[in-house]
Amino acid sequence: MSNYDFRQLNDKEFEGFCTDLLGVALGCRIERFKPGRDSGVDGRYFSSSGNEVILQCKHWSNTPIGSLIRELEKSEKPKLDKLKPKKYLLAVSNPLSRSDKKKIFGALSPYISSEGDIYGKEDLNDLLNKYTEVERRHYKLWLHSASVLSHIFNSALIGRSRYSLEEIIHSSRMYAITSNHDSALNILEKLRVLIISGDPGVGKTTLANHLCLKYVAEGYEYYKISDEIKEVELVFNSSAKQIFYFDDFLGRNYLDALRGHEGSQVTQFIRRVSANKNMRFVLTSRSTILNQGKFLIDNFEHDNLKRNEFELRIKSLSEIDKAKILYNHIYHSGIESNYVEQLYIDRRYRSVISHRNFNPRLINYITDPTRLETCAADNYWQYVVASLNDPSQIWENPFGAQLDDFGRVLVLLVVLHGYAIHESQLAEAYQRFVSLPSSQSLQGMKGISD
Repeated sequence: MSNYDFRQLNDKEFEGFCTDLLGVALGCRIERFKPGRDSGVDGRYFSSSGNEVILQCKHWSNTPIGSLIRELEKSEKPKLDKLKPKKYLLAVSNPLSRSDKKKIFGALSPYISSEGDIYGKEDLNDLLNKYTEVERRHYKLWLHSASVLSHIFNSALIGRSRYSLEEIIHSSRMYAITSNHDSALNILEKLRVLIISGDPGVGKTTLANHLCLKYVAEGYEYYKISDEIKEVELVFNSSAKQIFYFDDFLGRNYLDALRGHEGSQVTQFIRRVSANKNMRFVLTSRSTILNQGKFLIDNFEHDNLKRNEFELRIKSLSEIDKAKILYNHIYHSGIESNYVEQLYIDRRYRSVISHRNFNPRLINYITDPTRLETCAADNYWQYVVASLNDPSQIWENPFGAQLDDFGRVLVLLVVLHGYAIHESQLAEAYQRFVSLPSSQSLQGMKGISD
């Protein structure tokens, strides 16, 4: 039995869900409209007599019912006075009592024909129980159903894998399903193995997480590989439905991979999964490392793994995709409304979406309320602009803590070069630099020969 509170959806997602559900329940197609001021209309259809029927959705699940009714009377009723619809439907995410419906009916009279045209949390859940196909069409909703959650955690047989799934589900509110999601899923479904590549911060791990979660919810056992591919040998079961996930599979063991040890084991496992219809395998890697790995590991070329690759690029995201990512972070981050208002002044959010440095990690950074404790709301837009123009703080930890001295040398040589640099030029510059007397105190993995 469904018992959603719908809080995992943002208001736009809630509108889409209600339009879909009520359209199925009423046996009609309810039109939706592009984002913007709705003037009291989130959806509409025309009755058999040709009269326009209007649907309005209010996702105020955290708002006391008294405040909701006052807002409907104050803001929505004047809109209806202008529209004068023949029929009006209202869907809200709040739980409603008989008395609540009577008050809403009175507040919006004479446009609501009966209290039965008011759909509260209980009504929406009852309809979901009847029209279960709607639930599956709304990924974030379906993901949080009790039966799916129970199945997910029963499918994670290893402690680390279970913890990973818990983290994915916790962060799923922020997830925006973009065209990249659908394209990557098509490759995984067709070839059973998917290698997601891309620059740091572009969302490789997030995409991989949610692709895995989809399969787990459909009955697959989930195993997250931490260090080496041989970890899964003890759990591999050719007759079971299993999905394996190896995050940053070359970056963690880069030198071994370049020598071919890890690379050959990975490609062998890829062949095993590809030949078994019950299996799925998702891997992620930074584009630069994957390209280097393909150059040095013969098996990558021999096994024609290019077709399994999906390069995640910010340039491939449409403006709508970027807007969804930004909106989800704003809606679910918990930043106060006076900060959010700064993004809507003169539609400033458009310059965030179109900024050359836009990426999901940066959006997460500028919408993190814990970072705004010393930033007044009036200064928030300046903080956003400064972070977009100079995102160095976001990369401070990867640069300072995750790289050794020689790794930082490579990054600086590329950046200070100022434009594209050929690999042979980079190798020559690197060898010259590390050979300098002043470089002898550098620590870390100097090169493959170490």
